[in-house]
Amino acid sequence: MSAYTSIYQALTKGRTPMPLSEAARLLGELRAETGVDLADGLRDFAATEFQPGATDSRAIHRRKKTKYGATLDCADWVLHATGARPTMPTQRTRSTS
Repeated sequence: MSAYTSIYQALTKGRTPMPLSEAARLLGELRAETGVDLADGLRDFAATEFQPGATDSRAIHRRKKTKYGATLDCADWVLHATGARPTMPTQRTRSTS
């Protein structure tokens, strides 16, 4: 049974149903854990897939390096989108007044 199913059943069945705030907190934690797992998987994939080979030319090495960076950016986006990493406040560089 998936965690989502467990939480849904706890909300709808049982003698004492789970409060909505508790269910929301558990679902948020589950989403963040899933995001961390996905990001870790992407990082592991990038580390093995885009390793420079001994016979790679500079152009191939450069392409692999670009793909590696793009995959790491994707992993960072997954962390941000799932709430696993808190968002950083934007810094204003100049006054609007």
